[in-house]
Amino acid sequence: MNRIAILAAIAFLVTISPVRGQTACPSRYFWVVRDGLSSPQSIDSLVEKAMEAGANGLIVQVVGRAEAYYNSSLLPEAAFQEGFDPLAYIIARARPRGMEVHAWINAFLVWSAPSPPEDSSHVWHSHPDWFMTDRFGRSTRDYTAAELEASGLVGGTLSPALPEVGAFIAGIASEIATGYDVDGIHLDYIRYPNPSFGFEPQAVGVFFLETGMDPMELFRRHEGMEELSGAWNEWRREKVTATVETIRSVLRSNAPGVLLSAAVMADPLEAETHYSCEWRYWLESGLVDFVCPMAYTTSMSRARELAALVTVVEPERVVYGIGTYNQSISSAVTGASEALSRGAGGVCVFSLNTLSSDSTWKLRNFWGETGSPDHPMDASVFHRVSSGSGATR
Repeated sequence: MNRIAILAAIAFLVTISPVRGQTACPSRYFWVVRDGLSSPQSIDSLVEKAMEAGANGLIVQVVGRAEAYYNSSLLPEAAFQEGFDPLAYIIARARPRGMEVHAWINAFLVWSAPSPPEDSSHVWHSHPDWFMTDRFGRSTRDYTAAELEASGLVGGTLSPALPEVGAFIAGIASEIATGYDVDGIHLDYIRYPNPSFGFEPQAVGVFFLETGMDPMELFRRHEGMEELSGAWNEWRREKVTATVETIRSVLRSNAPGVLLSAAVMADPLEAETHYSCEWRYWLESGLVDFVCPMAYTTSMSRARELAALVTVVEPERVVYGIGTYNQSISSAVTGASEALSRGAGGVCVFSLNTLSSDSTWKLRNFWGETGSPDHPMDASVFHRVSSGSGATR
């Protein structure tokens, strides 16, 4: 290697080395997307890559579109090799290599393919009344691909306002937690997609009965709406939180040793106001054991800003999420370094599937390769049982 190449290599290592004063990175996680779970060979390749990168945990998407990548009695089976159990296999392959396995569930989002699911037992067909609607009463089931993109939707989405939906998601979480030796349940899409959705008749009716106000008035008048807007936004946040409470309560009863975590929008204010996701409250009240703020920005200044924002509350329970699919490793770890220096409990990378094999050593150099994840559970912090009317403040 010539002198210029050596200097360049040294410069790169400096850019991805942990900042001074940064503690070891306890949680060195990867999100694993479901398209890598189709066969033993594909899982072997991913686990080997994670091991090379020094990971100590995998967050594995076993429920993406209300289809199971495991043996389920509640959900139709996803498309993978016949006679194969992806979740059981990845646990068997990852655990001996010192890696935790958390089962990742897409919560309210249940379908995103261009055509409806073929299986008649899918929630798409069995419970069309559970789906979220826009203010015109149009279900998210009926949006075309172009309309979904224009509206900020990913696909057909269930309503957080319906207790039946919370029970459905909790049942899935319990089935996995009691049937498999997983370390945790990880919730994604545990939020409203944006303020334009969530006006299904059941939701509007319940809100009117509870408050005497009609949320449809938000679109009919433009003055004197502060009280209605504030009450409606708070009500929606409570419904999302009530779902988390239901899941937590079920896990406490059926699988008390299983952790509960969530992937959340990184900016806490935006998460609350735009997505009705009060993840800071979830941390403070013990509803979740940790969160993974999805700070996928390619702006270094914004990454540092988000790192400061997400570590204000319970920083040791924050596993800072970075994206390596849209930027270089050296760029992606900018925010991670800042978050770790502020006490964050670890880093989670999106995603293992898109990480190039020649980049594994770069992450290993950044976060080290010693230490185990540390997410202490304290059952005493959660005493409430969801009443179905939202979280207690």
